[in-house]
Amino acid sequence: MSKAIIYFSNNSTLELSAGDRITPITYLSALPDDKDELNFPSVNTTIEMTEHIHNGLIPSILKAFANCDFFYLNQNIDIAYNSKAIVRIESK
Repeated sequence: MSKAIIYFSNNSTLELSAGDRITPITYLSALPDDKDELNFPSVNTTIEMTEHIHNGLIPSILKAFANCDFFYLNQNIDIAYNSKAIVRIESK
């Protein structure tokens, strides 16, 4: 089974395996009736980690992080990870 290690700028790591699911959190513009006029977070489509024949999980990981600042892993909404704090992704 393919795995990948994500290294964050605070020296923490996160191990992903084929079949794990990343849920990107994107930002939407404020609605016309919103009094505070602030953008708001929205859960995007979940992306399953699939193994690429040559590059392991890295293409799936990059697809998930291409347009988001934060993400959830495997429907665990207790932790939101910052995708902009990633310094390295390593295939295992």
